[in-house]
Amino acid sequence: MSSPAPQRSRGNPAIGDIVRSVVVMGLIVLAIWAFGLLHTNTPDDPVRDVEYASTATSARQAATYPLLAPASLPKDWRANGVRFTPGGTQPWHLGVLTADDRYIGLEQEKVELDDLLEVHADGATEAGTVEIAGATWQRFDGPKDRITLVQVTPEVTTLVTTSTAPFEDVERYVTLLTAD
Repeated sequence: MSSPAPQRSRGNPAIGDIVRSVVVMGLIVLAIWAFGLLHTNTPDDPVRDVEYASTATSARQAATYPLLAPASLPKDWRANGVRFTPGGTQPWHLGVLTADDRYIGLEQEKVELDDLLEVHADGATEAGTVEIAGATWQRFDGPKDRITLVQVTPEVTTLVTTSTAPFEDVERYVTLLTAD
């Protein structure tokens, strides 16, 4: 007669069982990662262009101030963000990227200058005035060569700011702005 095989205790697994379990779990995680890597499509340009003209037209009807926007952008420039919130301070935002993918943002809101600067140009200091297309703008220079131009009227505070575009691009953008 043969003696029965000794039964293992279910409470204490052998070290070999633990190692096999860890290896199997690692292979499962690796397979899921590889599947995700193979089936993920990352676009070359993650910035999405937006159509801003219709939003500007609608916003102009609701705004109680002369809302600015370019009638059109230069050939290789593109809008990448637009929003208007009616009521309250009526914030208007239009972000654009130049041909060199340099960002310029337009902000208009019925708030005090200091409030708008704090949100969109924190750390900027006044650097005089500039004349662009017959209009005077206050210039503020900020950290990392950031340029901000500001106009304050009784109706609205307008701010054009950049963290990457040179002054020439900012100046060109300002010349495109119209309330029509």
